[in-house]
Amino acid sequence: MHRAVPYFFIAPAVIYIFFVTLIPAIMALPISFTDWSALSPKKNFVGFDNYVRLMGDKDFWKSCLVMAQFFIYVPIVLAAGLVTALLLNLKIKGVKLFRLIFYSPVITSTIAAAILFEYFFQPSFGLFNSILGFFGLKGLGWVENASTAVLSVIIFKVWKDFGEAMLIYLAGLQDVPSEIKEASAIDGASSWQTFRYITFPMLRPAHIYLLMKNVIGVFMIFQETYMLKGPLNSTRTVVNYIYEKGFQSYQMGYASAMSFSLFLIVLIITMVQYKATKLDVL
Repeated sequence: MHRAVPYFFIAPAVIYIFFVTLIPAIMALPISFTDWSALSPKKNFVGFDNYVRLMGDKDFWKSCLVMAQFFIYVPIVLAAGLVTALLLNLKIKGVKLFRLIFYSPVITSTIAAAILFEYFFQPSFGLFNSILGFFGLKGLGWVENASTAVLSVIIFKVWKDFGEAMLIYLAGLQDVPSEIKEASAIDGASSWQTFRYITFPMLRPAHIYLLMKNVIGVFMIFQETYMLKGPLNSTRTVVNYIYEKGFQSYQMGYASAMSFSLFLIVLIITMVQYKATKLDVL
């Protein structure tokens, strides 16, 4: 194989990241020091005023607290993906069909799926309250109630994303040498001991990749909370707030300051995770 072939395959992703992510991020920095409204070419330099304003913006900090609630999604989606991968790693008839079914939410449009879940979350005739009613339990307000709106979005996001964790874990499970598991069985280890002391530790690269990816994903939550919008800004995350300021209030300078601040937070947390895990293969 020619040395240039791998670069050919990664070229589309590199081009996308360069033009859609890197260049806009670089452009956001100088804009964050202006009062640009996006409706006029005029950009007045205001120095650090946008960043000072950010420190005292109660709505911004409230959106940070809302975003922080979504971190409970990370261990849930990893656990759901791991359990599903363990079940689908069994040699049973029709397992490939189940793998396809469980992975299908990942490739489903977030917008289309959110519209469907809006009906599921309806307090009066929704699927979830019908299930609760079947077991004699009281229905919830779900997205229409500020106290359960975040929970509703978490349920939707876990359903949408756990298939990806399942796929990564499944690949990791199939990479665990069968000889090691057979040797542990010969030595008298139970299935739980084999999983705890052999399989689970050998999935460490998958654990760390999924942890870092999903933690970053929490900071980037937008479509889910935009479609499943709770009352009283109960599901408004930082990215939603940036969108409101930049594209609804046309305060592009202030929105850019928030965007760059969020970028720095994500960068620092990612570096801390990377150092804490000390994963050589990354």
